Amino acid sequence: MKGAHLAIEKVSHTYRRGRQQALADIELEVKPGEALALVGRSGCGKSTLLHIMSGLIAPTAGKVWIDGMKVEEPSPSWVVMFQQPSLYPWMTVAQNVALGLRFTGRSGEIATRVPEMLKLVELTDYADRNVQDLSGGQQQRVALARSLAPSPEILFLDEPFSALDAFTRGSLQRDVRRIAKDLGITLILVTHDLAEAVTMAERAVVLSANPGRIREIVPIDLESRDDLRTPEYAKARGRLAAAYENAAGRGLAAVSEPPSGAGEGHGIQPRGSALPAAQ
Repeated sequence: MKGAHLAIEKVSHTYRRGRQQALADIELEVKPGEALALVGRSGCGKSTLLHIMSGLIAPTAGKVWIDGMKVEEPSPSWVVMFQQPSLYPWMTVAQNVALGLRFTGRSGEIATRVPEMLKLVELTDYADRNVQDLSGGQQQRVALARSLAPSPEILFLDEPFSALDAFTRGSLQRDVRRIAKDLGITLILVTHDLAEAVTMAERAVVLSANPGRIREIVPIDLESRDDLRTPEYAKARGRLAAAYENAAGRGLAAVSEPPSGAGEGHGIQPRGSALPAAQ
């Protein structure tokens, strides 16, 4: 696999029934193999921007380019994972992982690719289990394996881990980051969680709201992302928190991380669920 280059050129968007722009004058470049986080308060257009990047929404103005090709619709070359894993409950783990290959006309690769992907997400021993018998974290790993099976060049994640407990969430954050890095996949992540952004991304794009604009791009340069107790991590988290504060127009107390399971009204941690399903 190789990561794709993505360029956003003066993108703005207004929903048909909306009275206010969701996004205005977004310009951004994402390098091949880079891990990028989109952060900002609720309503700043993070998910809208992600959906425009992936071709799920056509922008009102502007263009998105992936490897020099104008994005006008979804493609097997990039995969979006939404908040729910959306697995087929009557199928086994292996059958669910194979779906991406079936949908892209690559059934001949199932026998080799599915075992490879299950090993990658540490689910080899669960291949013949029904997905209904798995934990939430294991189901997210099945969705991840399904997304990776067609060898995408970009993996888009829309608030992927928010419904999981802290331990499972941290494990998946590190594993997805490692897998994307090892395979050279470009990773673009939407999150409310600043700790998640620092753990997974090399840069964080901080958006302000009404309409959504890029307020600041914060580099996240860490030698190791395995230990979140280091001064280096604390410093990176502090820089991102300050940028978030400036964009949101609120004090730092408003962006402190809420208790596990807290909803969107409590600050950073988003509502809803976790690692979403592949297209």
